[in-house]
Order: sequence, then C-alpha cells, then structure tokens
Amino acid sequence: MERWRGPEAAEYRKLYKGKAWTTLRKRVLLRDGFKCQHKGCGVSVTKGRSSPRSAVVHHLKPHKGDLDLFYNIDNLQLVCWSCHSGDIQSAEARGFDTEIGEDGWPLDEGHPAHR
Repeated sequence: MERWRGPEAAEYRKLYKGKAWTTLRKRVLLRDGFKCQHKGCGVSVTKGRSSPRSAVVHHLKPHKGDLDLFYNIDNLQLVCWSCHSGDIQSAEARGFDTEIGEDGWPLDEGHPAHR
C-alpha cells in the first residue's frame, strides 16, 4: 500500500489490475486517438510508465470506490502523465481549477472568486 493513501483506497486500487479495467482502458485509448485530452496539450502518448508522455486514463469525477463511476467510459479521459501529475492533480487537491476565461474570470464555478 502506498503510504499516503488510506486503507479504503488500497481496496479500490485492486480494480486497476482487473481484466475489465484493462479492456476499458484500451477502449479509452482508442476513443481518444492516443492523444492527451487535457486542455491545450494534445501530445501523442507513449507506452510504459517512465515517460512524461506516458498514457494515463483519468477519472474526471473521482470514483472513490463507486463502481458505476469507475467503469463509466464517459467519466474517463486519456491524458499524458505530465498533465495528470501536474495541473490535474493540483486542481483536485485545491478543489477547483484556476483556468481564466476571456472575460478575466475563472471558468470553474467552484473557484473562490465565484463565491
């Protein structure tokens, strides 16, 4: 178990090793054309885990063990490791995205500027 994750997370981490996930992951890779779908990136992803361009199939809404969310292809997006480990996880930790719209206001309704 990874030391920064709780025991409940260790249980659902096992889902990533199953055949159902492997099959679904391949479907997402094909659907998204092996390109990072994170805003403005679009790099072609690579195999393996050692490259910043490695493929990560990301849950748009964290599933936290909810199997319906976990296996919902509409809740999945192909991103590169760099985007996932940087911008995406930072936004998840903050609880909101910091992207600014053309009007100068944050696009995310959950941003503190909208409160």
